Amino acid sequence: MLQTIINDVSGIFRSTFLTGDWIALVIAFGSVLVAALLMRRGGQIGSMTLLALVLFALGGYLRGVFRAPSGETAGYGERAISQLEASWLHFMDLQAGQLLAYFIAFMAIILVLYGLKSVLNRG
Repeated sequence: MLQTIINDVSGIFRSTFLTGDWIALVIAFGSVLVAALLMRRGGQIGSMTLLALVLFALGGYLRGVFRAPSGETAGYGERAISQLEASWLHFMDLQAGQLLAYFIAFMAIILVLYGLKSVLNRG
């Protein structure tokens, strides 16, 4: 079971933070950076990780809404509704292990950035 969790976390980490297009990487790193900068003490890691995951989901949703239309005549309202439905269905298809893996991957990056911020603020 532990090996499965480690494999899930490493797969989510690679797919979110190391591969993909530039916009997805900016959304992922931006959400983590905002959470790390807002974090005041180490005890806030849980709530800041949830904040980063919500920002990541919101950024992905907005990206889907505002991307260039692919030859369709749908307006922003129709695209917003269809993107919301698609995002919700994708979220509902995630398994508990994948949600845990996202949480752990985002938490690890936030802790690293928070540690860097703490070291730089002392000096």
